[in-house]
Amino acid sequence: MYIVDCEKVIYLEADDHYTHVHYLTGAHFMVPFGLSEVMSSVDNVLSNDSFLLRLGRKYVVNLRAVFHVNTVKQVLVLSDNHGNSYSLNLPKATLRQLIDIMSEKTAHRQV
Repeated sequence: MYIVDCEKVIYLEADDHYTHVHYLTGAHFMVPFGLSEVMSSVDNVLSNDSFLLRLGRKYVVNLRAVFHVNTVKQVLVLSDNHGNSYSLNLPKATLRQLIDIMSEKTAHRQV
């Protein structure tokens, strides 16, 4: 049995039939399940208003950890609790979708 604390996740990364879990604390480990299977379990635990968002086939990111989105350089930068940053290379279209989703969530909070 593997326990993943969703509140501590900064991002999840697919690696064939495995998933690398990276925590906000800087810890990371691998689970022997594909990203789809992990996300299926996460979706069963979290509500529809999840802070974890799947981006493409390879990543799931914690929206609370997003530090910078650069569509020109095709980079998403996440920040953990220790001031470390993690750069993920993603396609422009995926980053634009992320910006739209984050803008929508921010708009709903302001209402």
